[in-house]
Amino acid sequence: MTRFETITLSLPAHWLAPVLYGDTEQLEPSEAHAFNRWLVDTIEDVGHGKLPLVGGIKDDTYFARYHDAAEYGVLACNCYDVDLLVEV
Repeated sequence: MTRFETITLSLPAHWLAPVLYGDTEQLEPSEAHAFNRWLVDTIEDVGHGKLPLVGGIKDDTYFARYHDAAEYGVLACNCYDVDLLVEV
């Protein structure tokens, strides 16, 4: 039986389409590069080599300077709290 753990990350609102559908076309090239770097790191560090599943997205956006994409060069922006399900 597969067990999952929930990890909540604060992610930029403009990353929702790539997170949910893998569609990076609406992103600027630098943003797409930052998203792809984040995705690789998340798969390796959080997902232990597997793509995490999206478990849920909190309804309300909020403006944040410090979010989980800041280390990839994403500046302060509107964010959503996104629950990722990772296999334990």
